Amino acid sequence: MRAMFRHLLAGLIGLFVVWQVDITHANESDYLYYRDANVPPFQKSREFFDMPDRPGIYEVTMVSDTVGPLTFRVVRVHGDKEETQQQSRSYKIGAHEFQARFNNPSGADDLIVEIANSNPAAVAKVAVFVVELPKH
Repeated sequence: MRAMFRHLLAGLIGLFVVWQVDITHANESDYLYYRDANVPPFQKSREFFDMPDRPGIYEVTMVSDTVGPLTFRVVRVHGDKEETQQQSRSYKIGAHEFQARFNNPSGADDLIVEIANSNPAAVAKVAVFVVELPKH
């Protein structure tokens, strides 16, 4: 029970730290999306984000306190074409964190975030954040 509580606390602290980092790098008006994804055992979740029709650089962050392994994937969508931008597999027991930049120079692309849960016994609960980074 103590171990479960420590993992939950570590996950919440990790979520708070990621949230604080994102807020310090972006204004509230730049915040685009927050979504909770629940991924059943041995399944995938694909979350589609309709990005603004303007050029921009975005940061995609996914955090979870679920027992892994989890695979995180960021996909660029242009029309009917999908292209993987970044992918990472995490074998942690809680405190999963994945961050990726999504550059949309023409403003014509959309975003898909894919989360694959390879745990045979537990649902993966993942928080997904998309933040627009300020222009330099």
